[in-house]
Amino acid sequence: MVSGCAKTATQIVTFGGQMVVEVTLRENFDAAANRYFLVLSTDAGFKTPLPPPDNIDYEFIEPGTAPQRGVLADYYANYYSTWSGYVMAEPGGYFAVPGSFVIGQSNTRALIASLGEPSTKIRFVYPLSQIFGAAVPDKIYFDFSAVNWPTADAKLAMDHLNTTNAYIANIAGSTTTITDISDPALVGSQDILTCTVTIQ
Repeated sequence: MVSGCAKTATQIVTFGGQMVVEVTLRENFDAAANRYFLVLSTDAGFKTPLPPPDNIDYEFIEPGTAPQRGVLADYYANYYSTWSGYVMAEPGGYFAVPGSFVIGQSNTRALIASLGEPSTKIRFVYPLSQIFGAAVPDKIYFDFSAVNWPTADAKLAMDHLNTTNAYIANIAGSTTTITDISDPALVGSQDILTCTVTIQ
């Protein structure tokens, strides 16, 4: 009588090296009138300044920028200290900025892509190590915000992903799509419809 043992194959997890982000707006993006931020964190409880009426006291500005509303130290205590980094779209292109964010400490922006032609799609790709260094987490939390950017007035978020659970596993091939409710009261270039994040 011959007997054998069953072999169990252990699946090998392949972690990703870059993140692809595609956001659809109701109308073409406008980086002159707005800024667009993808904030990333290892912390499920990270915070960003919300759009009115949930927030009118804090602007959505980059760490280190002097606010027109509130006290700079409060921005670090309430928001920036919970961020791992962010990607920002502005007229000069898409820039990745890694944390940590500490008051009085400067941060480095790295250009990752040009804006391209105006479109309802905001799309960029960046290496995960550019934000997280060598310690890329197993789970990445994120939020995307469209921010009104007047020259001499407060910079307030106008729309963001209206979900409490936006995250993606750092496994190659993972894809997460967040659908946001359209708001006809917003300018079309600030109205987020969907955000799809893919790990490659």
